[in-house]
Amino acid sequence: MIAYVNGTLLDIGEKEVVVDVNGIGYVVEVASKTIDELPSVGEPISFYTHYSQSRDNDIKLYGFTSGDELRIFKLALTVKGVGPALAQNIVTRLSPSQFQQAVMRDNIPVLMRVPRVSKEIAQLLILKLKKKIAKVKLEEKVEVLTSGSDQQAVIDVLINLGASSIEAEQAVEKAQKTLGDSSERDSLMKEALRYIRN
Repeated sequence: MIAYVNGTLLDIGEKEVVVDVNGIGYVVEVASKTIDELPSVGEPISFYTHYSQSRDNDIKLYGFTSGDELRIFKLALTVKGVGPALAQNIVTRLSPSQFQQAVMRDNIPVLMRVPRVSKEIAQLLILKLKKKIAKVKLEEKVEVLTSGSDQQAVIDVLINLGASSIEAEQAVEKAQKTLGDSSERDSLMKEALRYIRN
């Protein structure tokens, strides 16, 4: 098993990177938000990794920049019907603490922000993971969630104004961090617009 990769960033693709570790190039599948946060080619890079082999012997190495992301990824994989691609979608769209809160609070609208997570899958994630995820101690700072309906409403408005879905969600997440749990929809909208414009 390969649990960790530490080397030099050799190449950056749309969904994967190549890491040179002592002359050996490892292809690592990473989330889209990870691609956006990578250093320049030639710089040192580290990933927590998960080794996956499908029934068709398709071997992939999934990489994460934090141990918390890897924990959530592995936890999601324990739910029947959730494969590596969907588990990676979860880590891409929700921070570990946001996912933890959504599951513990039965927040289906937030879980459905993840691509390919239907209402049925969201309910299954809550049913299967609620007890397990309550015991998970995350290292990252907790990112507070506003109500799912308020958050989604702001995201929808931003998309209608021309932002991409990822830009809108990231702007709302940043605004949420700034304003905290008690933020109202109007305040969340004004704050999120600052990040879209910038």
